[in-house]
Amino acid sequence: MLRPSFTLLSASLLLAFGTTYAATASQTEPGAAPKKIETISGATQKREATSGAFVLTKTPEGKKLLKDMAADFLYTGPSTFDSKKIGGGRNMYAIATSYANHPENITAELTTDYNPETGKFLFYGTTAKDSGKILRAAKSGTGVSVAWVKQLRENEIKNQGYNYYDSYGVQFDGPVEIITSKSINTGDPAKDAAALKRLEEIMSKSLTTIKEWNLLWQFDPKLTPQELAKAKEQAIRDFMSYEDVYVVDPKKMIIIGYFYRPLMVNPKSAFVYGDYGIDSSKPNFKLEEAPGYQKALRDTNCAYTVSKTGRAEYPFLDGKHSADSPDNIINRLVAYKNEQVFGQSHPQQNAKPLPAALEKIEKMYNGGKMVTKAEAEKMAKEANGKRQTIYWEDTSKAENMPDRYMITYTGVDSNGRNYISIQPNWNRYFMLQPNNMCGIATRHSLYWD
Repeated sequence: MLRPSFTLLSASLLLAFGTTYAATASQTEPGAAPKKIETISGATQKREATSGAFVLTKTPEGKKLLKDMAADFLYTGPSTFDSKKIGGGRNMYAIATSYANHPENITAELTTDYNPETGKFLFYGTTAKDSGKILRAAKSGTGVSVAWVKQLRENEIKNQGYNYYDSYGVQFDGPVEIITSKSINTGDPAKDAAALKRLEEIMSKSLTTIKEWNLLWQFDPKLTPQELAKAKEQAIRDFMSYEDVYVVDPKKMIIIGYFYRPLMVNPKSAFVYGDYGIDSSKPNFKLEEAPGYQKALRDTNCAYTVSKTGRAEYPFLDGKHSADSPDNIINRLVAYKNEQVFGQSHPQQNAKPLPAALEKIEKMYNGGKMVTKAEAEKMAKEANGKRQTIYWEDTSKAENMPDRYMITYTGVDSNGRNYISIQPNWNRYFMLQPNNMCGIATRHSLYWD
């Protein structure tokens, strides 16, 4: 069933994830040339190049991880109707498009068909016969944008309310195809047979959990092949007499995985994190017991998610594969990070990074050039409220301590006061620690032909 929904949530989903399938749009008036609309690039493509040293779209293995990650996000497990177990795959999505240069959005139940060998997605949906919006979407020329989101950490939602900081989601952009009763009643036997075969293939997929399909798609095992073929055709024709079927064939995917994001500290918000400061030169200092370390770890999902306590707070990601399975998406991302930084999937805790990986990480900070503590103090003093980020090295601290490499932020807070915030470079520190996901960019765009 298709449900219209002109909500702020649905509209914000489209804005948050990027642009629609069409790169440009035009509106023609009588006697006037088509007006071209300037293409707007999505924020995702800008962020994926800066949010981590390692961008998954740069390697075949990384692209495979992203596609499988999206499939794991959308995985629902099986459900039961009238004591009949039916394969999973159905979710509620927001669908946005435009028609005659006007925006439209709806919410709809779609089922996911993912081919892990090709990394290709298809989405199937049904709607009331001759439903205006989905027909307009097919005729729009811009395709549709299908968005899905998930809020993490159910225990925090219960105790503290929704925390968007830990949400994540997927957007798919592509054309939509409509199959109606006219498709199987063209008057051309060959075309009718091809459409019936297509619908049979769709309805035969165990992943489809749209209730009417499954309740109709039950047949006596004693039927002969000829009787079964006739029964299937009748079931299809009965269904198509009051429903239309539509198929979304994505050409672009944008995926945001905040569960492996780094500590998002920047000059605009640095003063918020002042309590992360640590000093490893203090007598009897133990990093794991330092309050600043514990707070930074808690807010750095790329390290916290793989910890024992963090893993317990992300049970959703263990739905398809258990937490101890090598096929689990978190474990696969950890192995990928280890390969990129240390050259092996399961390095020891004190493993040394590959020279090329270290160089790539260092280039994120001052272009690979560190300043001294004295230079950083001088630059911060002279900033006078100018917003800047200064990376520097404190050679008095041990190389394996977070406060060996530091960041000084300067700027103006919301009260108009100048501030100087000095932090350990937690991102750099955790990236060089094995067995976490730190260093992998959290936003990515993928394209299919």
